Amino acid sequence: MQTQFNDLQQASYDLKSMVGIEFAVTHQEPPTLFIITKFRRTSPIKTIPLCVYYILDGNAYEAPSLYSIVSTRMLSSIKKVQDAFAIARSHAEFHPATGYLWQETSEQKAARKAALKDIS
Repeated sequence: MQTQFNDLQQASYDLKSMVGIEFAVTHQEPPTLFIITKFRRTSPIKTIPLCVYYILDGNAYEAPSLYSIVSTRMLSSIKKVQDAFAIARSHAEFHPATGYLWQETSEQKAARKAALKDIS
């Protein structure tokens, strides 16, 4: 309402006609959360989002990219699969005459037999 009769309203229109880097508050939940997006404005109607920042309780953070989130999750899951194969490899033995043998302790055998008994 205050910008109705002054030049600030016209200034916001002038900014949209410029090209370059632009920061805009894209979401807000005052006073705890503000999301700020960094854009590259290439024309009055075209913007390319470059980065997202969020301010949470007065601390500013850069939001991670989708690539970094997916790559971190994939790396951690692959690491867990590698660890599982390493454990399985440590329990397997190979002999040319008999092939692969699986080493089991007596507790593991009892647990396996109990599990098979529960299934049937």
